[in-house]
Amino acid sequence: MSLAQQAARGAAWTIVFGLGARAIGLAGTLLMTHLVAPDVIGEVGAATIVVMTFGWITSWGFGQYAIVKGRGDDAAEVTWHCTVAHAVTGTVSMIAVVLLGGFVLDWLSVGHAEHYLPLAAVAIGLRRVYALAETVLARQLRFRAIGISMAVGETAYAVTSVLLAWQGHGGMSVVWGNVVQSVAVGVVLVSAAGLRSWATPTRLSMARFRDMARFGLPLGIEGVAHNASRFGDKLLVARYFGAGPMAQYNMAYNLADIPAIYVGEQIGQVLLPSLAALPPERRPAALERSTALLAMIIFPMAIGLGVVAETLIAAVLSPSWQGVAPLLTLLSILAVFRPITWTLSTYLEVNLQTGRFMLIELAKLAMLLVGIVVLQRWGIRAAAVSVGLAFGLNAVAGIWLVTQAGPEPRPSVRRLVGGMLGPLMACGVMAGTVLAVRAALHDVVDVRLLLPIEIAAGGVAYVLAAFLVARRVADDFLVQLRHVRRRG
Repeated sequence: MSLAQQAARGAAWTIVFGLGARAIGLAGTLLMTHLVAPDVIGEVGAATIVVMTFGWITSWGFGQYAIVKGRGDDAAEVTWHCTVAHAVTGTVSMIAVVLLGGFVLDWLSVGHAEHYLPLAAVAIGLRRVYALAETVLARQLRFRAIGISMAVGETAYAVTSVLLAWQGHGGMSVVWGNVVQSVAVGVVLVSAAGLRSWATPTRLSMARFRDMARFGLPLGIEGVAHNASRFGDKLLVARYFGAGPMAQYNMAYNLADIPAIYVGEQIGQVLLPSLAALPPERRPAALERSTALLAMIIFPMAIGLGVVAETLIAAVLSPSWQGVAPLLTLLSILAVFRPITWTLSTYLEVNLQTGRFMLIELAKLAMLLVGIVVLQRWGIRAAAVSVGLAFGLNAVAGIWLVTQAGPEPRPSVRRLVGGMLGPLMACGVMAGTVLAVRAALHDVVDVRLLLPIEIAAGGVAYVLAAFLVARRVADDFLVQLRHVRRRG
């Protein structure tokens, strides 16, 4: 099996399991909105984000280092050094969050969230324990096990949190759900990877740790900036608008994020070890191809979600949550741009250019947070606009970086952008079709029936338009899909 086919098969496994896992988690989340008050869900969310923030600050690209440099005779040594570094820094971060997290929550005016911190720290800390097991599986292109762990984890979370919430445990049901999820995922990953693959001691070397720091410190800063841009806006929304509106914003963000996280991120996870295995001269063409294929999958999901937002939220959420709909439409734009920046970031990582992407991630974070601070005076919807602007400008900067400022050979800006334009044009046809169907049927069809009609009409319109305006990318996608199906 060729590397491209291995990558396609790996992406298929992770996407299928990822979407299944997200469907289970989403069902649980929707049930939770009927069992736990928005203010309480907002407080739990704020506590969880604070815990994750301390974790990001102490995560310096150890997993990426193990994938890029943990090959051949150095695999065991590199992996053990990354395991040790991850465990030590993770312990420090969890102690720090218990000591300092309360002060952060007080500043955010969600001080009642403080009693969720200890268990939230346990849930996040458990993930640090087995992180290198997942890295080893990714390095070996064993994405089926990773996908299964996602499905098992989301199922464990949904069942635990809903059952506890139904019994009246409120916000603690969410936190305990996260703990059970972390345990379930860890059991699957460690069983699949085995302890020896990531926890076999070797002699520790300061030279190796220094090399890890040179490679990973820019990635660590970039990771903090990336995750802060993904979650920091929610903390600002909580500060300016309160825990309840923050919960609605977070719901809209999580729905908008489905294409990016559970499709785009899975493809990005496959792309890093795949590009690392290619010789440098073949990487630009691989980036151009993978970006075009990603656009073919992601763009209709992201834009389609924004177009059907009004009908979707009316069909699945109670009247008290209808404020999610306009926020979902505005925030869906992030799922268009974020996966593109992941592929660009992956390309820079395998070419050892982590410092450059760190700078544009920091710029994205600054644009996002400043935008919210400036626009919040006009309301939460205006604040949400800053998300799309920040992610869009970040993607443009990333394209410029890999095509104009990177080492030779470079990807072609014409082929890179051209591969995305066709799917984007097809999405325009799709959006117009959905809006026309809604205008014609809105007053005569129940909203629960209108939703599948809109989705079906948009899907057919996109496929037909894609074969007209993006034929090359569509044909390539079908070829890879046939390879995956032929391999089972």
